[in-house]
Amino acid sequence: MSPFRRSAGTLSRSLLLSAILVIAATAIAILGSVWLSNEQRQILERDNKTFTDEQRIADQIVELTYAQQFDAYRYLQRPDSAYLVQFRNRGEQAYDRMRQYLFHELSPEARLQVERMKEAHELFEVSAQRAFELVQRGNSEAAQARVSGLDERVRLLDTAVASFLVARAVQRDAFQELHRSEQKRAQGLLAAGVLLILAIVTVIAVRTRRRVLLPISDLVEASDQLSRGERGARVPPQAFEEFNRVAMAFNSMADRVQATRETIEAQNEELVQTLDNLRRAQGDLVQHEKLSAMGQMLAGLAHELNNPLAGVLGTAELLREELERSTHEPSRALAVELARPLELEALRARLLVQNLLVFARKPTGIVEPVPLAAAINTAVGLRAHAYVLAGCTLQVDVDPALRVYADLQKLQHAIVNLLNNALDAMRGGKGGAVNICVERESDTILRVDVEDDGPGFTNADEAIKPFYTTKAPGEGTGLGLSLVEQFVHEFGGQVVLTNAADGGARVSLRLRAAADLPRADADPGTNDPARLSPARGAPVVPDDAADERQTVLVVDDEPSLREVQRRLLERLDVRVILAASGREAIGFLESTRVDLVISDLRMPGEIDGRALFAWLNHHFPAMATRSLLVTGDVSGVASLALPIPLERTISKPFQGADYIARVRDALRDARVDTRRSAT
Repeated sequence: MSPFRRSAGTLSRSLLLSAILVIAATAIAILGSVWLSNEQRQILERDNKTFTDEQRIADQIVELTYAQQFDAYRYLQRPDSAYLVQFRNRGEQAYDRMRQYLFHELSPEARLQVERMKEAHELFEVSAQRAFELVQRGNSEAAQARVSGLDERVRLLDTAVASFLVARAVQRDAFQELHRSEQKRAQGLLAAGVLLILAIVTVIAVRTRRRVLLPISDLVEASDQLSRGERGARVPPQAFEEFNRVAMAFNSMADRVQATRETIEAQNEELVQTLDNLRRAQGDLVQHEKLSAMGQMLAGLAHELNNPLAGVLGTAELLREELERSTHEPSRALAVELARPLELEALRARLLVQNLLVFARKPTGIVEPVPLAAAINTAVGLRAHAYVLAGCTLQVDVDPALRVYADLQKLQHAIVNLLNNALDAMRGGKGGAVNICVERESDTILRVDVEDDGPGFTNADEAIKPFYTTKAPGEGTGLGLSLVEQFVHEFGGQVVLTNAADGGARVSLRLRAAADLPRADADPGTNDPARLSPARGAPVVPDDAADERQTVLVVDDEPSLREVQRRLLERLDVRVILAASGREAIGFLESTRVDLVISDLRMPGEIDGRALFAWLNHHFPAMATRSLLVTGDVSGVASLALPIPLERTISKPFQGADYIARVRDALRDARVDTRRSAT
């Protein structure tokens, strides 16, 4: 055999061996690639399943916690043991879900987030349990104050859950990257052994690139764009049906993601606005509580001021009358120059105290016929001095006989709010006059117009909405007109905001009209100028003096008021007995004949005016019905369960003429009762 034949044969064997090696290498490469791909796929599927399970568990934890929060709110609104059972069961379920994470291979960061989840959930349950205990002890207000803390605890738990998922995603990505690196190294080793099949691989690679890689590249690029927040990220149409369906599915998913993102953004904006409104409402509630406390303080202060003020007024009136009766000309001049101004200032202080008492009274919540003039004049009396200081004028034109359906205190608050807004609008030289007038639109509607000559409303439609204000930050809450509208709507009325034709703002309150007061009973209100002028004249004497003088018992813990009343009663030619307490008065009544009792309502000791009149009603019922009660708050007498009509009360500080007239009428009734008893 020639060497060429052997060479050819060897070459054949080499070629055959090469072919076998190529085939073997190709087979090995194919099998290795298949095995690696399958292994990688299983790892990825396992990781994805684990991540999906963890995400599902996280969703369950959040859902159970929000369900617990809802159970807590329901229990706080209506305590029921069933809600507590649901709250605890869901808490145990949430805790079991958290424990499932501990059986996974977690990174230190992920385990830290699990601990934070548990801590946040425990804090949430502790806060809720404390609120439940407050409700069980009957302290619902304190329990409601803790409710706001539940939202913060839930948000902390939600944040911890989200952080855990992020940490797990990072761990999964790192693990998958490690597997991909190992696969690449194995593929590199396989590639070194199959260099002979590069041509086949090249052909396959070209075809794979055209048929697989380019569509995948388009999908990856679109995924990256979507992850970066580019809302227009979409996969273009593909030539092959399979990839085209993948592209359509991706585009559909991207549309849903965009819609969800827009919904979440809108909800976030709404939540931010709601939280802002809640903060403002909470601030307004705090301010309301401060004003309520201030109102109680003012009411108490007004009651305390009435006693010394009554003494000052009575003493000033007596001093003026004594000086006016003097034959000494300089003394009569002092009556005009000193005593009369002192008396007028005391009357002005009395007017302010009465307005404070009326304004500070809590709203009854009852819509009933109320005098419109009294409500307006009380509000005007409270703000008149502020208008004087600001150099503004305030004019009122209202018929004292008109009445409307309203809650008196709320109507007064509404008028005060309108006067405050008008004064604020006119500050800085933007106007100087406010007019309040009342017109009858129909038999059932009265319209109260509060009009100023300021700059007017910038936007009348928006001005009445809550929290709308054109004032500088910190100068107003934007709730004044909104509260006015709320009050008026409670009365069954309507508020209309307009700008006057010649400039300025006009707020019209359309109120339901009630039956007018009889003209003889119409009260122009506490700000009637006629009430500021005390009556003058000679000392008053009884119309028909009896042979035996009548006896009047004056009961008051203020020495100055006892002295003032004694001097006034001297004009009636009666015998006066003074008592400094209810106990002392009862001692006189048990041992001395008394025709009339005049007692202060509020006195220290166990027997005040109310207790004294209850004693009178039991032992001397006839005397109780004709005796007089002196008080600094006449409107408060209506709540007393005593047979004392309003005409038997004397308001402090009182004027001498009014006091004497009331006493004279009561003494006349006492004489009539005495004559009837004698016959």
